[in-house]
Amino acid sequence: MRESKRIGAKIIAAATRLYAEHGFDVPLSRIARAARVPEARLRGVGNLREHVLAKLFAGRWKPEWDSLLIDRRLALAERLTRFYAQYRGKIERREARLWTRAGLLGMHGPRFSRTLEKRILVPVARELRHEAGVRSKRAVSPREIELVQMLHGAIAFPHTRSYIFDMDVHGRLPELIAMMVRVWLPGAIEECRRLTRP
Repeated sequence: MRESKRIGAKIIAAATRLYAEHGFDVPLSRIARAARVPEARLRGVGNLREHVLAKLFAGRWKPEWDSLLIDRRLALAERLTRFYAQYRGKIERREARLWTRAGLLGMHGPRFSRTLEKRILVPVARELRHEAGVRSKRAVSPREIELVQMLHGAIAFPHTRSYIFDMDVHGRLPELIAMMVRVWLPGAIEECRRLTRP
């Protein structure tokens, strides 16, 4: 059993490296060579692409982030800066490239979108309402989701620039996140008020 796990880990590691740099069409024979295992061992792994993505992103969400986003003892700017510095802070080239490639192939699907909304976008939109003095009990609207996506997408983009386009990023990510939050929040508060008017 231990040997089987060790071989499985070698296969996943080799597939992760190759998929990140060359895409998900890498033949099994090449993965087997990189893992130094017989190609026949890969046939019992099942959907290798899904295994790679599941292994890479399993356990990425930290339960404490749920409470951080809604902890009103801290200023919203501080919460957002802390959360995104932790959420985006450990992403490396391999993860960014795999995530982008999987997205281009439609491998994230509606489940990812629903999870993103539930865990990040809707809670932030509600906290933005509170910051803006909006007391509406209506469900968060699609426009409010888009408003939060503007920050979420901007914070994701330095990794895209660096790891997908090989462009320079000028500054450390925590500093850039703090700057983006400072720029976004005042305008987002005003827009939130406009979007939630009766």
